[in-house]
Amino acid sequence: MANPFGDLVREGMEVRTVDGHKLGKVVAVQVDSFVVEKGFFFPKDYTISCEAIEDVREGSIVLSTRREELGIEGGGVLESLGLTHHEPPLQAALRLEEAERAEEAARLSLHEEQVQATTHIEQVGEVRIRKDVVTEEQQITVPVKREVVTVERVPVAAQGARRDVAQGKAFQEESIVIPIREEVVDIQKRPVVTEEIVVTRATEQTEAPVSTTVRREVAEVVSEGDLEATEVPLRKTGT
Repeated sequence: MANPFGDLVREGMEVRTVDGHKLGKVVAVQVDSFVVEKGFFFPKDYTISCEAIEDVREGSIVLSTRREELGIEGGGVLESLGLTHHEPPLQAALRLEEAERAEEAARLSLHEEQVQATTHIEQVGEVRIRKDVVTEEQQITVPVKREVVTVERVPVAAQGARRDVAQGKAFQEESIVIPIREEVVDIQKRPVVTEEIVVTRATEQTEAPVSTTVRREVAEVVSEGDLEATEVPLRKTGT
């Protein structure tokens, strides 16, 4: 008659003895048996018959064998479970004792936040250059030429005077016009390039101090009852 608990076996279930000791987890399920992973008790993966199942509860498979029976009888009990490997009882007992110590050790992980800084680029300002036109007075000195009038009286020879009288010019109103000229300054302007504005942009690296708050977990050891707890300092990696 097949064991009714065989249909309840699933991968990942824990396998324990009837007195509650952990043997390992199920890594494969077969028709009438299942494979238990290697661990402290089993040096390699073992196939156990479903007939050895006492109960299946709370996601665990309970075998019909006690821990003491495994430690004393060794290979004989393994054969009763459907196992083919034989191991000296002393080695089996030592391996099971190590498994018990591993179960009794409670582990509490402590976490802390570590700061990792990254950078991104954002615009903090801009430089704008524009060109305006201003008007100012400028005075220059230019050499110019001009004509001047010089009036000079000179004596006339007698012969020339008689000639003017003979021509009827005596006692007649007469005027002469002499144009006076001078150079006038003409203003001409032309644009010329006097200078250039060159704008460049460069990147420089500086140190920017930043600060932030981080969280970390600390463990507080509180003893209750008549016992003394010893806290061992943190062991550094590699020491």
